[in-house]
Amino acid sequence: MKSGSNGMSAKSNSMRVLHVIPSVAPCRGGPSKAVIEMVSALRRAGINAEIATTNDDGPNKLSVDTSELTEHQGVPVRFFNRISFPIPALREFSYAPGFGSWLKHNIRDYDIIHVHAIFSYCSTRAMQLARKYNVPYVVRPIGQLERWSLQQSKGRKQWYLDWIEQKNIANAGFVQFTAAAERQQAQEVIHTMKSEVIPLGLEMPMEVRGAREKLIARLKLKRERPVVLFLSRLHRKKGLEILLESIAELAQLRIQLIVAGDGDPDYIQHLKNLAKSLKINEDCHFIGFAKGSEKALLLQGADLFALTSFSENFGIAALEALAAGTPTLLSTEVALSRTVAEHDLGYVTELEVNDIARHLSEALTDLEALQDMGSAARDYVEQNFQWSHVVQQLIRNYTAIRNSSAAG
Repeated sequence: MKSGSNGMSAKSNSMRVLHVIPSVAPCRGGPSKAVIEMVSALRRAGINAEIATTNDDGPNKLSVDTSELTEHQGVPVRFFNRISFPIPALREFSYAPGFGSWLKHNIRDYDIIHVHAIFSYCSTRAMQLARKYNVPYVVRPIGQLERWSLQQSKGRKQWYLDWIEQKNIANAGFVQFTAAAERQQAQEVIHTMKSEVIPLGLEMPMEVRGAREKLIARLKLKRERPVVLFLSRLHRKKGLEILLESIAELAQLRIQLIVAGDGDPDYIQHLKNLAKSLKINEDCHFIGFAKGSEKALLLQGADLFALTSFSENFGIAALEALAAGTPTLLSTEVALSRTVAEHDLGYVTELEVNDIARHLSEALTDLEALQDMGSAARDYVEQNFQWSHVVQQLIRNYTAIRNSSAAG
């Protein structure tokens, strides 16, 4: 198998790592973005890493080559065709029979299988085959073992966990949690497993000079009024309704809220209707999915980043905001909130309207102090969360489980 086909120059290293994830489509949010960045960083560090996934793109399919290893966003990716069942729950399972057949014949070519997500065909099948052929594997549950997630489709997930996934997780070389809070909740469900807390990382952004002024001009905002950014996939889990209600309580501050993200059209309309009923619709700017230079401008131009999720196993968008020098307002259910609280990088709130409003008021009544907090946040992220640091933790753990497997 050629891991350096299509113009890609694979690093020469004895360790070959296959990352398996159900989807790398942007509509799937942070996990898809993180795995591409993780593989890119591993390759720069000398690890021969690649991705196996499906062509899933929500209800649609990505327009990608499913016949061979290809380059996708700068990393080697092998796509398999997902069966598009008409029933959403079956479609979300991302069943791709070609993946199982291919991996069965090629799994011994890899030293490590790094699985991202559970409760999905490719992830489950990869762990089953790794166990069968004694190939060491790692699993990153991406928050799917947290309380909130397990309550969604509770009966189906409990059955799947009891009969299939619990054995896969318990036999992993280690389970990668991106925060201690995520591991703590998972341990309530899976009592026996080897685990490591290894966060996600990022590359420090280039500075956008005059970002606030440019953002104000781009969206025709009022210069003298505070700007709050919500940037995430639009889903009920993200708690945007309670943020809107909290902003409505602070009419005197005239907060300008930018909502950047995409989601189900009916849900987006529900959010717009809510903003209208709260009489804040003129100050709520729904701008859709943002990426690249537009995303950088949003993250650096806002005064405050807000994420009031009901469950967030890490919070990569919040980390990006901190790296951009923008303090964050996070709910206690965002795992990154512990770091924010411990190092004074922003504000942490309970998921309650009055508490969110209180923290918003405190943050936005002194914008100069907020800027100082943002500078400290950027420095902290640069020292602790760059991918170059994070992947060294992964490599040490990869090496340990590979050596342990060889010794056994």
